[in-house]
Amino acid sequence: MKNITLFKPIVLRNSLDDMTLSQKEIALDLLSNRKLLVPGSDGMHFITLSRKQRPKEKLPKFYLYGSEAVCYYRQSLGFPDVSITDIEIDDIVVEAEDFDTLYDILFLLNRVSMRNDRYRKLLEYGAPEIILWNEYRMLQEYVESLQDNNWCGHPVINRYNTANPDEEPEWEEEVRKSLADIGYSLVKYKQENESVPAE
Repeated sequence: MKNITLFKPIVLRNSLDDMTLSQKEIALDLLSNRKLLVPGSDGMHFITLSRKQRPKEKLPKFYLYGSEAVCYYRQSLGFPDVSITDIEIDDIVVEAEDFDTLYDILFLLNRVSMRNDRYRKLLEYGAPEIILWNEYRMLQEYVESLQDNNWCGHPVINRYNTANPDEEPEWEEEVRKSLADIGYSLVKYKQENESVPAE
């Protein structure tokens, strides 16, 4: 499996803890597409979206949404860049201690890769805005699950049945292991590599 270069940057929710409560609330609204960010010469503005998509003609020509909007918002407030743009698979594989953990992490990595490719293709095909918003949000949530599978209380489950020769097979469920289980942080890895001077 090749390293994953994300088509758009991803910001994890646990990376927003350095913001104030009100700033974090705005950032979470941007991540969940409840707000759009509109940059302008006089500063930035937010558009609050209702459950139904606003008519296309009411949206400005240029706006940011999802993690990309959070990156711009944090930059305007002077916070460090915590966005993830690349996932180095070789480094993750080295950190995995056993095959079962590696298998689960590779499964989650594959989900991220497929969702990333899907978003890129939909953008190339000119899909409607609301579909792109949803795809970008789901990509962000897939990266969240890769980092910590318990982030939202609904982890990705591995289901299998046990073969007992004397009894009926029983279905078992296990929460898939994620990067948090092996002590690996995508954000920390990025910060460590950015602090190393280029030769």
